Amino acid sequence: MGKRNPITFILIILALGYGGSIVWLNNVQKKSITIAQGKIASLENINQDFNINKLRLARNQLPEAIAILEQTIQLPGVPLQPVSREIVKLNYQLTAIERKLYLEEYGFIYLKLAKESAMAAALLVQNPPHPVNTWYQAQAKWQYAINLLEKIPQESGSYLEAREKLKLYRENYQIITKRFNLAKQAIEINNQAKKKIEKENYWGAIKDLNKAINLNPGQSETYLSRGVAYSQVGMKRAAIADFNKAIEMNPKNSQAYYYRGDEYLQLGEKQNALQDLNKSIKIDANNPKSYFNRGVVYYLMGNQSKATENFQQAAFLFGLDGDSERQKMAVDMLKRFQE
Repeated sequence: MGKRNPITFILIILALGYGGSIVWLNNVQKKSITIAQGKIASLENINQDFNINKLRLARNQLPEAIAILEQTIQLPGVPLQPVSREIVKLNYQLTAIERKLYLEEYGFIYLKLAKESAMAAALLVQNPPHPVNTWYQAQAKWQYAINLLEKIPQESGSYLEAREKLKLYRENYQIITKRFNLAKQAIEINNQAKKKIEKENYWGAIKDLNKAINLNPGQSETYLSRGVAYSQVGMKRAAIADFNKAIEMNPKNSQAYYYRGDEYLQLGEKQNALQDLNKSIKIDANNPKSYFNRGVVYYLMGNQSKATENFQQAAFLFGLDGDSERQKMAVDMLKRFQE
């Protein structure tokens, strides 16, 4: 036979008679004891259980059983001392169950959140290459998942699964961190190349940008910079190919549309130039160079009214930027229409 729960034993004594002193318990008394006995019967080994639903049930049933016993000892003929001891024991058990339930819920929620963050990190870096910000976000999500797993207490039923996943998550974090560091290095090289472009060292810039693309081929700005450098050394088709790549990676890159439109304009492909300049202005309506070039396109197409509108807008925006030299160029174009 299994070991009998002490409170069950007490309740049986109460129901059958304690030293012959309470054989006269009425039906109400017997019913109260039976109800309490039923509520406690399934809780014998609950402290060893990791099932949250069972723990929640125990947390709800124990106070009810305690309340019934507290009412029972007030009935005539019920032995006070043994029942009071069991009430104290049940209160201790209730405290233990509440702590156990807290640990289980805590562990369950943290494990769930860690899994969700890990899944989001994995989805984020599917189909590389990616820009530096994507690698950064993935790294942050893996770190968040790791932090959650590390907080799950050993007493929790989620602890073992958390430890298993912790090893995998740390490995993934290291991989993503490496990619993130390479992407950061590529950004630094791209910034160095921009300075070389400003100094008209275009081939030096192209060499740097090739290296940056090898480190992280997922950065739109790097292709944009190399396209500018290619344009300056007369490699217009190579420049357009890089602007295409920049737009593919970031369709909202207004600069890429502007530069590609400028290349098409220089190649005499007026319709392609107009399409790109329209897109550039739609994304960024405050770039005066896009209006100026679109004015040139309309001028070459023989649309004087459209050309005038764009040169006027270009002159206005150049003025706001304090670029008096380019503002004068736009005003000179307007004067041509007045002559």
